Amino acid sequence: MSLRHFVRYTALGRIALIPFRLGWALTHCWRQATGIVKWAFRSKEYYNYTYHLTELNLAYLVSYIAVVSGHEVAEVEKYVRELETDKALRSLLRERTRSSRDRHNSDVEPLYGRRLGWYALVRATKPRVVVETGVDRGLGTAVLAAAVMRNEQEGFAGLVYATDITPDCGHLLAEPYKTYCQIILGDSVQTLKKFQEPVDIFIHDSDHRPEYEWAEFAAVEPNLHPGSLVLSDNSQQSSKLLEFAQRIGKSFLYFQDQPKDHWWPGDGIGAAFRPGVPTFFPEQTATTRRR
Repeated sequence: MSLRHFVRYTALGRIALIPFRLGWALTHCWRQATGIVKWAFRSKEYYNYTYHLTELNLAYLVSYIAVVSGHEVAEVEKYVRELETDKALRSLLRERTRSSRDRHNSDVEPLYGRRLGWYALVRATKPRVVVETGVDRGLGTAVLAAAVMRNEQEGFAGLVYATDITPDCGHLLAEPYKTYCQIILGDSVQTLKKFQEPVDIFIHDSDHRPEYEWAEFAAVEPNLHPGSLVLSDNSQQSSKLLEFAQRIGKSFLYFQDQPKDHWWPGDGIGAAFRPGVPTFFPEQTATTRRR
């Protein structure tokens, strides 16, 4: 009997491989542990982790946004590069982080991760109304507002409505981006029930309990129109957006992000959308719809 046959086709051979299999697995665990130790001393974050995406994962994100929006990959890539090279926004976010009372729990360098996808989606589709639930420090909100600001400079007015229950949320948001965002304090479900505007893009990123996520979808549903895009920052652990997409007759697609040089396994973006239809919200003048 050959060694190959012994290892592959006998119970004793399988047992003999256990030390080698354990060693291989533990090598990967050791790499992970080493990365965690380095992160513990280099980063100050203890929740809502920020990170770069791997190069391959970023390419997947671009393709994902192109499919969801119905726009060309080259256009989405252009918008991703636009945010990555936006020195004014990056400088402001650094300054706001350094001057914040939360500076001891936040990393100074803004790492956008999957929020690059949020930005590109807003830039490509030119929405009039974007609603985001959950602001926290305001990194995602600032990114959305920056996209809306760029759209208005091109003649497409819009506004971001962001909800949160914490009075001092959104400390990263400042002018000129703050002009393009209205933060509404209070329970997001109750806020959505009272909301009067048609919603072009809705992003769930607040209380991630499945029942609360569903309550937000149900509350915003009357404000959706056939072209509305609904996103969830919770779809890696909840099927509620998939269920909601089926309920309202839309397709569902999920993107899983892959952090670069970070121990966190990543989060993702779920999207309910109409496939094969380029999403481009009605053209407007440069007059903003601020309250």
